[in-house]
Amino acid sequence: MTVLAFTARLVADGGPLEFLESYQQYVHAIEVVVFGSLATEFGARWAYYVALSRTSVDVAVPLRVIARIVAYAVILSAVVSLLTSNVAAALTAGSFAGLVAGLATQSVMGNAVAGMFLTLSRPIRIGDNVTIGGNSGRVTNITLMHIVLGIEDREIMIPSSNVVTSVLVRHLT
Repeated sequence: MTVLAFTARLVADGGPLEFLESYQQYVHAIEVVVFGSLATEFGARWAYYVALSRTSVDVAVPLRVIARIVAYAVILSAVVSLLTSNVAAALTAGSFAGLVAGLATQSVMGNAVAGMFLTLSRPIRIGDNVTIGGNSGRVTNITLMHIVLGIEDREIMIPSSNVVTSVLVRHLT
């Protein structure tokens, strides 16, 4: 028996929560929010730990944030569809949430895609002496989100999207 069916039995005539019958759609909306939030947190943590086991923290954290944003957008659409009989309102809310998620994660996704490109094409390796966008140094680390250049007593983190879009000079000596 689903939670919604169980609640409907409690609220039905003669049920212990009969006084809630006129508020049944709101009770269902609250159930969707509560159980959806629990599922969202579980799913986001799962995505984080899977990504962390295969990549690094700088990939796992943005992935967890993106998973949460997408899941809460779905919850928002479900709640709007429960509270209104207008399907267009639910689709509009979901589309708006998707647009916000896309704009919020634009730079993160750009760096992730650029990092995947750099990982597959491998134009540079750890230990190479390079110049990227006017910064020269030895590559000390390559992650999905950025390239780390060691320069004397400091390190510079260059976002992967900047590496892909700027001139990359690999020094042979």
